[in-house]
Amino acid sequence: MTQTIFITGATGFIGRVVAQKAVQQGYTVRGLSRREEGDQLLRSLGVTPVRGDLTTPDVLSHEASNADIVLHLAFDHDFSKPMEQLVGLDIAAVNALATPLVGTNKRLVMTSGTGFIQADPQGGETFENSPLATGPLVIRHQSEQNALAYAQKGVHVNVIRLPQYVYGRSNKTGFAAQLIKMAIGSGQSLYVNNGEHCLSEVYVDDAADLYLLVAQKAASGEVFNGSGKTSTTYRQLATAIGDLAHVPAQSITFEDAVTRWGPFLAGFVSISNRASNRKAVEILRWRPEGPDLLTEVRTGTYVAVAEEFKKTKKE
Repeated sequence: MTQTIFITGATGFIGRVVAQKAVQQGYTVRGLSRREEGDQLLRSLGVTPVRGDLTTPDVLSHEASNADIVLHLAFDHDFSKPMEQLVGLDIAAVNALATPLVGTNKRLVMTSGTGFIQADPQGGETFENSPLATGPLVIRHQSEQNALAYAQKGVHVNVIRLPQYVYGRSNKTGFAAQLIKMAIGSGQSLYVNNGEHCLSEVYVDDAADLYLLVAQKAASGEVFNGSGKTSTTYRQLATAIGDLAHVPAQSITFEDAVTRWGPFLAGFVSISNRASNRKAVEILRWRPEGPDLLTEVRTGTYVAVAEEFKKTKKE
């Protein structure tokens, strides 16, 4: 019998790839959509659109109760709002999805991030059980803990921590694309201080594969880092973006970054984040094989994205 997957964030950059791959694997897929444009996108992928969003708990609960697997990828990325508000909305959405699953042992996979883990003081990789960092991003851990608590209530729940940079497929909205757009707009590709701190990254198709692997194979209550690579430095990324945009790569202080970009983005590009994927690789046999971020910037789909940004600037 065909299983049904309900996906929040199905019209988003990552969610649509997860939905596409789920359909290809034979699942019946239903996806949350906020508007007609999203409905049309999902139908083109073979997905049934469901009108709603994170503020419609009745829709979330209804769809979750009728699904065999729930994949929760939606998150309000309006970081002009207080982080407490964004996390509170996420917790409420998870509760709406998980409550009808209590006692069913149905699978719920929620999305989190690697950014609230304390960087290793020796510069090494961190793991799912590494200490938490301090700062505004750590509050997102509350959403994880809320979701994982349902594992004690008969819900087969897992968490995927996505890295800072999910990229590929000509995406124009992720953080990598935004850094390219800012470099073209300002005439400078900037990095903070010496730029030798590392970031975590994953190609979008590899991330999508991980969602389905977790839904199919992971033991309940487990958390998995979804990084493909952790050795790229911000200076390397800024240099690659500078070459792509034909602008110089330059260092700025953290204080200057706050002035230019605001505290959230300045903090985002200033932290060292090296989230190991060893657990997912060893337990789930996940094999991230997509091009790395620097390759995607230099010779991949971001070449065309940069040209579009340049045309928009001229207009």
